[in-house]
Amino acid sequence: MRAAIVLMAAAGIGLAQSQPPSPTEGARDLFFAGSAPKDELPPVRKPAAPVAKQPAAQTSAGALHLGLRYTLLLVRSRTGVGEPVDPARNFRKGDCLAINLESNRSGYLYVLAKESGGGWTPMFPTPGLADQDNRIDPGRVVRTPSESCFEIDDPPGTETVFVVLSRSPRDVYELAESIKLPKAKNVDNAVAQMSAEAGTRDLPFREVVSPAAPPPPARKTAKEPAHAVYVVSGSGKATSTLVTQIEINHK
Repeated sequence: MRAAIVLMAAAGIGLAQSQPPSPTEGARDLFFAGSAPKDELPPVRKPAAPVAKQPAAQTSAGALHLGLRYTLLLVRSRTGVGEPVDPARNFRKGDCLAINLESNRSGYLYVLAKESGGGWTPMFPTPGLADQDNRIDPGRVVRTPSESCFEIDDPPGTETVFVVLSRSPRDVYELAESIKLPKAKNVDNAVAQMSAEAGTRDLPFREVVSPAAPPPPARKTAKEPAHAVYVVSGSGKATSTLVTQIEINHK
């Protein structure tokens, strides 16, 4: 069996394969158009807690043009510093990578790496860390792994990282629980369910900005990273969950 990414730390993350941006408005434009300040989210329900009806103010989890921006980092072994690189490049054995993730709306973030046998390894939130907060808000950059990187190993091929941004814990309840107590079959089932549900929704737009373009005039203070990738729901209606994947090619 082909070896998958060798995880060098217990944390991690990921993103997107999707439709090209529209001719008139790309993913980058929609990402900023759909951005909003930090807001309230429905709480993640505990396994033993009853399913209570949420107040009306908390049931509107949908957001127009829900989106993610990510940057693939090549981490230098001596310094631990990550340098933004072209996500389409072919990496080599021994390259160590990390991913920076940002969202344009508040939500819960889940990241998994695909194993050589076809199963999935939870990367974020980290299994066993019950108190780890996987909430992400606009303006916050989440790096995964947070203080290390994951190393590319032989044989050559394509590695996959599965990423979910959700404003509705109910949408990803099974996935969240499978990550807390990771069992191959449970995680497999949860990923398959999320993928199937995503297939019934409008696919997101994907756009790579390389080199970094200047941000819109109204956001001149926001520094845009080099080689940024934008993944945004292109639907004209509000959506509560964005599902995508990052594919990493190596020789």
